Amino acid sequence: MTKLRKLREFVSHIKIRTKLFLLILITGALCLTTFRFLWQKKWDVYYFLAETLPSSLQFFPYPADDFWMRLSEEAEKYDIPDSEDDEEKVKAIEPFFSLADEYTGIYIYGLMDGLYRAGHSPNEMLLSEPFNTFFQMTYQWIDDEVNQFYERPIKFKNGYASVFIYFYHSSFFIVPYAVLCLILCTLLFLFVILYFVGRKLKTVVRLEKSILQMSSGDLTTPVPAAGFDELGILAFELNNLRTALHENILKEQKLHKSNQELITALSHDLRTPLTILKGYLEIVRLNRTPDMQAEYIDRCLRKTEDIQEMTNQMFEYSLVYDAEDNRNDLQILEIPLAFFLDSLKEHTDFLRLAGFETNLQICHPPFGSSDFSEDSLRITADPAMVKRVLNNLFSNIIKYADKKEPVLVSVFVGSKLTILQKNRIRSSQNDIESTQIGLQSARKIMEQFNGTLTIHYGEEFFSAELKFPLHRESDVLDPSSTVL
Repeated sequence: MTKLRKLREFVSHIKIRTKLFLLILITGALCLTTFRFLWQKKWDVYYFLAETLPSSLQFFPYPADDFWMRLSEEAEKYDIPDSEDDEEKVKAIEPFFSLADEYTGIYIYGLMDGLYRAGHSPNEMLLSEPFNTFFQMTYQWIDDEVNQFYERPIKFKNGYASVFIYFYHSSFFIVPYAVLCLILCTLLFLFVILYFVGRKLKTVVRLEKSILQMSSGDLTTPVPAAGFDELGILAFELNNLRTALHENILKEQKLHKSNQELITALSHDLRTPLTILKGYLEIVRLNRTPDMQAEYIDRCLRKTEDIQEMTNQMFEYSLVYDAEDNRNDLQILEIPLAFFLDSLKEHTDFLRLAGFETNLQICHPPFGSSDFSEDSLRITADPAMVKRVLNNLFSNIIKYADKKEPVLVSVFVGSKLTILQKNRIRSSQNDIESTQIGLQSARKIMEQFNGTLTIHYGEEFFSAELKFPLHRESDVLDPSSTVL
């Protein structure tokens, strides 16, 4: 089986034109050999049919069974002419030739001198139409194979003579048999060649069907394999083309969706610092807290810097949607814990100015020890992206929170930095946009830094939980250290 499999693999790699050439040679040799074999068996078939077929079904004449016996008996009644010019004896022996039917020829020659003495030819049969045309065509094609010839010494009344017998009965069988053998061998040759061509045409039809499926938009159905010849290579490359087109279309759809999300998310992210900036400027314009105006102006400047950074680096937002390919482009830094605490205080202060009651709770180990301090604890992340997460979270509070209930913000410092925010949902939100783009963007950003964002919706309350991996400063210097 292994050798057969190797042979099939070898044949499958042969080019189509080479296969067709070899197939013609092999099939031609096979058909020629078959024809020669059948032709050599013609007399076996002839006698078999003559002996087995009943007389009503025989389609060719056959000599009488007692012909030789009657020929020997009748010969003893007649004298052999001395020569073919001996008209008297030639005429006297003519009844002897009546033993021959219309398909038999009898010729008498001298036994010692071999000279022709007398004879009978089936002239009426040979000259009649359509047999004459048939007979002449037979002789031109297969020559002496058309008849049966016998030479025997037979005793006549005045001695022995050589009698030549020609049976032309088989001419009604030999030519049809030869034509039949030729037709069979030709059909065999055509069958093999057409079978090979038909299989290749079926492959072409399958490829055509696959191409039509691809042109109609079906790029998921694979192109069937077709061996390793020219059509097989075409099918293989066509399947590669289908796969490449499918991947490109999916990638294009993904990029189109990402671009839409990019525009939507960037627009959303710009609203938060603009809203905060507008709020601080309103407070400064109204001069409500003169002692805090310098601080508020500094915060306005920082917000304008955030807006400028967003507009200058807006294409970096694609990192949110293609993390695997662009993760190395993030500005990963070791951010101290104080960065988060300051940002949270700034956001809660703005919530209070916006009319919300806030409650910021920070739960952490005592920072008096050398191992635990706000400066020694680090979060590995991109500061700009972290700002966007916090902006989205507190922007959600401004949009949907009820000012009648306090906004709770709790910070837990342990093995991770956990920020938990909870607020009551405003009862009427008909005029509030609710695309949740900010929370979706924040969740994707958190995944970039191995963090998590968990959202809990209730009928009255909303809560969000942020978790960042937290490290000591020594862990940054020593990668073998364990996380707290």
